[in-house]
Amino acid sequence: MSENGQQHKPWRSTTARLSSTQLSFIVLAILALLHSSAIYIFSQGFLLSRVTLPDRTAATTGIQPTHSKLILILIDALRYDFMLPHSHSTDPYHHNQLILPSQLTRDHPTHSYLFHFLADPPTTTLQRLKGLTTGTLPTFIDVGSNFASDNIGIDEDSWLAQLNAIGKKIGFAGDDTWLKLFGNHDFDPATGIFHQNLTSAYESFNVEDLHTVDNGVQDHFYRFLNIHQDPLQGTTHHQPHWDVLIGHFLGLDHAGHRFGASHPTVRSKLQQYDQFLEKIVAKLDDDTLLVVMGDHGMDSKGDHGGDSFSEVSTALWMYSKTHPLLNPHEPLPDWALDQHSFVDLEPSLGKTRTVAQIDLVPTLSLMLGVPIPFSSLGMIIPEFFFRSSLLATSVPGHQPQILSASETLSLSAAMNSAQLLSFAERYVGSSNSSGQDLAQHVPELRDFHKQAGELSRLQRHAEAFQAHRSLGTSLLSTSRRVWAKFVPSLMVIGIVIMLLSLVVSCKLLSSIKWTTAGPHAPIRTLLAGALSKGAFGLVLGGLGHWANLIPEMSILSSLLAGSSFGICLSILTHQPPQESAHLDIGLKLPSFATLFKLVPVILHALGLGSNSYTIWEDRVILHLISFSVLLPTLLGSFCAPQQRLRNRLLMFSLLFGVCVRLISLSTICREEQHSECSVSFYANSTSSNAPNWAMSILIPLAIALPIVPAWFLGISDSYRGPASFYFGAVWRLILLCGAQYWITDYMLSHEGISLTANLLDTGSWVKLLVARVAIGLCVFAGGILWFILPPCIDVTRVKEDKEQVVKPRLLVIGFANAYGSSYLMFLVASFGILFLVTQPVGQVILSLGLVAILSLVEINDSLMDVRKLGESFQKAIEAAATPKDSIGKEEKQGLERLKMQEHTDLNMIIALHFLGYLMFFGTGHQAAFVSIQWKTGFIGLRHAHHLFSAILISLNTFAGFILVALAIPLFKLWNLSPVINLNKPSIPAAAAAASKSSHAQQEDTLQERSNENNNNNQLDSSILESQVKFLSIQGMIVGLNMLCVYYLRRHLMVWKIFSPRFLLSCSLILLFHFLFLSFSFLATWLLKWKVSRTFGQQFSS
Repeated sequence: MSENGQQHKPWRSTTARLSSTQLSFIVLAILALLHSSAIYIFSQGFLLSRVTLPDRTAATTGIQPTHSKLILILIDALRYDFMLPHSHSTDPYHHNQLILPSQLTRDHPTHSYLFHFLADPPTTTLQRLKGLTTGTLPTFIDVGSNFASDNIGIDEDSWLAQLNAIGKKIGFAGDDTWLKLFGNHDFDPATGIFHQNLTSAYESFNVEDLHTVDNGVQDHFYRFLNIHQDPLQGTTHHQPHWDVLIGHFLGLDHAGHRFGASHPTVRSKLQQYDQFLEKIVAKLDDDTLLVVMGDHGMDSKGDHGGDSFSEVSTALWMYSKTHPLLNPHEPLPDWALDQHSFVDLEPSLGKTRTVAQIDLVPTLSLMLGVPIPFSSLGMIIPEFFFRSSLLATSVPGHQPQILSASETLSLSAAMNSAQLLSFAERYVGSSNSSGQDLAQHVPELRDFHKQAGELSRLQRHAEAFQAHRSLGTSLLSTSRRVWAKFVPSLMVIGIVIMLLSLVVSCKLLSSIKWTTAGPHAPIRTLLAGALSKGAFGLVLGGLGHWANLIPEMSILSSLLAGSSFGICLSILTHQPPQESAHLDIGLKLPSFATLFKLVPVILHALGLGSNSYTIWEDRVILHLISFSVLLPTLLGSFCAPQQRLRNRLLMFSLLFGVCVRLISLSTICREEQHSECSVSFYANSTSSNAPNWAMSILIPLAIALPIVPAWFLGISDSYRGPASFYFGAVWRLILLCGAQYWITDYMLSHEGISLTANLLDTGSWVKLLVARVAIGLCVFAGGILWFILPPCIDVTRVKEDKEQVVKPRLLVIGFANAYGSSYLMFLVASFGILFLVTQPVGQVILSLGLVAILSLVEINDSLMDVRKLGESFQKAIEAAATPKDSIGKEEKQGLERLKMQEHTDLNMIIALHFLGYLMFFGTGHQAAFVSIQWKTGFIGLRHAHHLFSAILISLNTFAGFILVALAIPLFKLWNLSPVINLNKPSIPAAAAAASKSSHAQQEDTLQERSNENNNNNQLDSSILESQVKFLSIQGMIVGLNMLCVYYLRRHLMVWKIFSPRFLLSCSLILLFHFLFLSFSFLATWLLKWKVSRTFGQQFSS
């Protein structure tokens, strides 16, 4: 013990001087390090991207190309039924509006072909562009790079790179993501693929803008194709030569995000594209291939990102004006297709030819005469290669060989399969590849290739083609299954650290309550050891990485693991110093009562191992919150010793129950729920607009909501001082701005088609103005104004009888809730910005959530009163049986114990946990990427911003969780008044006491001084205790979620259901750490300073 104390002596001397606020910060920082380390290390073993190979396919001789030039038009979010011809229209807004492709296919069947085009999830634009140009498959975690601004360039081979390598001039207009992918950030000709004079890119994330990008693409193509919209325009001008022109339209995607698929704006965009294509077709020359396609589809609300059929289904149209695309003399034989070549769509479309998006890559490459990209997993579309052709030759003067249709198809498939086999062999042989699972399949691929070659030599072209296709099908299915490797060792280390952090939290909770024990408080010596052992573990982790103990671990993972294990070992083996050895800080198992309270949380965590539970989590949460709060509180109300407390518990429990029930009525539906779910967050299942009832109550809600904090503060008579100005004027104005923003947005989305350009600009200006005013007021009200305003108190002079001559007395009204009322001002300012970024129904839900939180605060306060009355009664009985000589000392110790037991009820912490999830689902979210409300990223912005847009979307997504996290200190601060230190010595008195020789007098003086610090310590430790309990609940969720994901890592639904839910859990615990370490911590510290400033130094917390 003494040796250990000497080892940590420098750290102990540091922690002994720290204030309780600084100790709280260090405790939260240690837990943040443990949780972050566990998540990072686990993710390094689970969320892996596939290995990319930089190899390039070398040029080879083969069939002659069909075209030398290409025009590729990509219409973002072009769902399959937007372009495929319907026998009868079922939706007037998007069916049979883009009709030119189907008309030309009907009139010129050998020159035009329409396909159902199948994308690989995730259906985000960046991943789809990679697949369309390289032919590779994405992995789950790649979805995050869709919103990155740097380091997203394509290092793999692509048909664009192959065209650029042979000197083709490539032009582009539209979504600037293409430039980020292909190295043209600064139009550097040395690294970029697109020609500087042929390129015009536009910012891609402004969903409010439906026309700028589309009009820019049109003007770009009209200029380079010499198309004049004005027939009176002058003569044409010479334009630079081009070989490939690419256009990426965004208006349809933005219209879908804003209004949903069934909206007049969608129809107008499709009609605009139809007119544009008519002009392009009229200007096509004989040697240009036209390709029109979508990158992904959209669901009924216009969103995408998931893997539902409507999201992964788009359309492909290929057209050649002069050269036939299909064999005009002989149809494609049946042996060239299989049972997966067609898909049954809705009755108006029937059975339709379908191809995978990656199949376009080898098809375009061979049609344009360039090698197939090295990493492509696509297979040629056979319709375009069943034709007579010439075998290209590199021998000068040698006549090319004429190939029959079957020979052309077989040779094209052979070139495709040779590339696929080369990729598989290289992938398996890569030193850092995850191809060990693929290696066992390579011999089978070689057998297919060898068999196909032998059949080709025997002129059995049909069988040879099928053997080549079998190679491609086998490689593709195997790659889908083993694309991302797992590293179980890293996953296990992450799980162990997360589970150890739960035990560490229990040990910290047993030490936090003794912060009033002075410089030898257990928490101080515990933290000293943790910091010392953590630093030592950091060094050991670095040495372990240098010794390559675990080859899969990076240097960062090794350092994090070493420091985490060092901290955990130190805390769990910590023994208090002799001065605090009598304190009970041992690690104890939770009591039966505590375990019973945690049953709903444990059920919640264990349920994440079930895909059915995860799908229906939004329904289950309501029952769990009822079991954890309503049932015990209602039962406890009958045990209250006073009628007043019974009535309060019953009333606020019922109010809380009504709020959570109303919150649960707001829903959106996951893809898996649709048959048994009805959407209430939006107007209907096909709309992204709010229902009319929500719009009609926004202004009354904004006006009436400030009455809620006024009523709750009125219970303690603390709606005083600046409260009426702050809540009734400033906060109400913030809410009105938030409501007006969405009212204006609603009007623009419903009447936008009929409004003039000036009115549209005015509406956009109003949205921008009210959003910025609301944000500015929130920052001002929650910062400067809140800090400079006094607490919510009134000071009046007490009238005395005229006959009595006494000193005048002052009455401070609101003093009993000085802390709680002031912190509520900060909380509602934070609520204001959450209110702004949440859509209309979500604003109603957040308002109900605020009422539910304040109800919980009153329930907790009532439960504390019940506990105090019961313990006071017990103390009175004990005092009656205690000799008078010992009453003073024992009563003092008893009061100290009673004071330490005044903490937030665990049921209230659990209720906040479930309430956060309930508001998450109620504000229109699910544990799925498709539920992200992208349009909130433009609130208060003219254009998308990579930082601010991400913050706005995060605030919208996690609004409910942010609100409950910031509300945790309120439970301790509510009805808490400053403590009056009447015995605090003045400077002369302190000097006189110090000059006395009596040891007893010196001890009394030191005790009086320490009492002042103990008050502050007790407040900080109480708030910290609640936050650690809350974080422990989140750690339990994440830890058990990790176990489930580890066990189910090969489950069919791991990427569709379990992984998004795992990411949600991890994001939440990191978010809570950030909030506790920043806003909540700072607000609590400023609040104590603010109260001390108002009442003077004799008053402390």
